[in-house]
Amino acid sequence: MRSTKARRDILDIFHNEDVPLSADYIYELLNGEYDKSTIYRNLKNFEKNGKLRSIVFSDKITYFYKGTGHFHFIYCVKCKKFERFNLCYSETISKYITDSLGYKVLGHTLYFEGICKNCQEEMKK
Repeated sequence: MRSTKARRDILDIFHNEDVPLSADYIYELLNGEYDKSTIYRNLKNFEKNGKLRSIVFSDKITYFYKGTGHFHFIYCVKCKKFERFNLCYSETISKYITDSLGYKVLGHTLYFEGICKNCQEEMKK
């Protein structure tokens, strides 16, 4: 993959962000410097090449995040905010999957969907 300014700019965003991002949000961060088709095409290429991974939540929007490591997220279905958390039971779960199901675990991503504290307060009003 040839290194273009658009590709560098998109990857730079992921060096600074620790949560999944939508293509629309990346478009906003880049101040409309590139059209959305350029952003989508590059995100899909990064995913194909393993630099990024994607996940789709109940809102049917594709979110992209760094392609290495393992991640734990909570996603607010109201305001679309992500928070990352570091609590992990991967050793216990991986052992179960390996011993009971016979799989070799290569990595994992754990996410929950919910309603954040701020949105809960707004709903009470």
